Amino acid sequence: MIIILNLKRNTQTLSFKDMIVKYKLEDSFGPIGSFAGKLAFFASLFNLLFYSYTVFGLLFLIIPAFLGFSKTHIFIDTEKFRIRFSTTAFGLIPTGKWIDIDDEMEIGVRKNQDQWQYIGLSNRSLRLKQTPYKIVLYKSHLKPLLTLKYASTTEEAKKELDSLAKMLGME
Repeated sequence: MIIILNLKRNTQTLSFKDMIVKYKLEDSFGPIGSFAGKLAFFASLFNLLFYSYTVFGLLFLIIPAFLGFSKTHIFIDTEKFRIRFSTTAFGLIPTGKWIDIDDEMEIGVRKNQDQWQYIGLSNRSLRLKQTPYKIVLYKSHLKPLLTLKYASTTEEAKKELDSLAKMLGME
């Protein structure tokens, strides 16, 4: 199922002026990588504080912090009609470039087939499915550019699609 909205800016009815909206998409290393990174970070921090201060202890604090706290975000600038896909390293340092929205771009809803699969040392596998729908920004002729948001039902996806269309000045 794909619902497409074309770009037609109507700046008179835009009520989101002077705002930058931020949406968290997902953890950069998946849900299990994030959990393992946070667990290793707090264990290393406990070790550094109560047992020994070493260079290796500091190294084992930085790497799990990167794994556990890195996330991906979408920033939407409603005043200048632009979007930034950002990976926030360590949970603090945003990266990424702003992409201006032009007249050929469209947004739509599509089914999400992505899933995370982890295989442990005992050959057991764990599969985690993501939310079933995602709202996508298309460049032109249905070429996907960015995922803007995830939704769990079609009704929620349509509501989010309408609100994002209003934010970006699309009708």
